[in-house]
Amino acid sequence: MPFLFKGDFRVNNTIIGGVQYVTFSFFDGDKIIFDKVGDLIQQSFQAAEADKIPNEKSENHVAIETD
Repeated sequence: MPFLFKGDFRVNNTIIGGVQYVTFSFFDGDKIIFDKVGDLIQQSFQAAEADKIPNEKSENHVAIETD
């Protein structure tokens, strides 16, 4: 389960070769998960500048037809 809020922690218990290992993970990020996901969604809606298409034919035969 992901960390949601600053100060959250997770405990993981693993037994390897009969030895029990306990690890603790703490979250001390600058933003909670909801803000990070919101930023990713907002960035995905930002328009990028389109490439300019030349007036002459190129290797892939793309050109703007003019009369």
